[in-house]
Amino acid sequence: MENKAVSSTIRICAVLVVIQVVRILFSQTLLKYVEKTAFTIDIVTMVTMIILTIIILIAARKLDIPLSFFPDMKTRTQKVLYACATAVVLILAVSMPVFTQDYSPGMILPILYSVIITPVFEEIIFRGYVWNAFRGSGKSEIQTYLISTILFAVWHLGYSDVIWLKSTLPGSVIDSNLLFIMLMKVGVGLFFGVVVGFVRFRTKNTYAAILMHGVMNVFGR
Repeated sequence: MENKAVSSTIRICAVLVVIQVVRILFSQTLLKYVEKTAFTIDIVTMVTMIILTIIILIAARKLDIPLSFFPDMKTRTQKVLYACATAVVLILAVSMPVFTQDYSPGMILPILYSVIITPVFEEIIFRGYVWNAFRGSGKSEIQTYLISTILFAVWHLGYSDVIWLKSTLPGSVIDSNLLFIMLMKVGVGLFFGVVVGFVRFRTKNTYAAILMHGVMNVFGR
């Protein structure tokens, strides 16, 4: 059983590394064809996440990998709660351009990126694939919660390519603070992992984790 747990952990970590490497390579390839600005870097990252999300969903379906995406809504109350939670996330996302009266792509696309695209991408991986993979290897739900939270924090080191690219832009103040920024991202990732992981732990589904991640990103942008 112990050997199975160790091999499962290695396999899960390897999958996470592969996903980040593919994301980086694909993003770098796309950025060769556009002028590098903070906006285009975010757009390319968003497009890459969308493509990878689609690939992960297709692979999960083909390989019969459980993602526990949809909540088990057995009662009318549960249906209403999830509908209201979804509405709240959408309203919060829409409220920013409405309040600022700024409907430009520079406002709308980053909201889509941080409130919808990133939560779906990351939660399908961590509170979907990773969570169920650890549970399938014999880990308890508490162990799964703790390990997936730590991995989620470390995962954010993989976004160093985005931070580095932005540090090379004219007028950037990131360069001298790159290490500090990466450590902050790990810290924020750990905090998000604790909160969102707890939601996954209590609700037993990935969709609720996506909603919580989206809400936190609204206030953390």
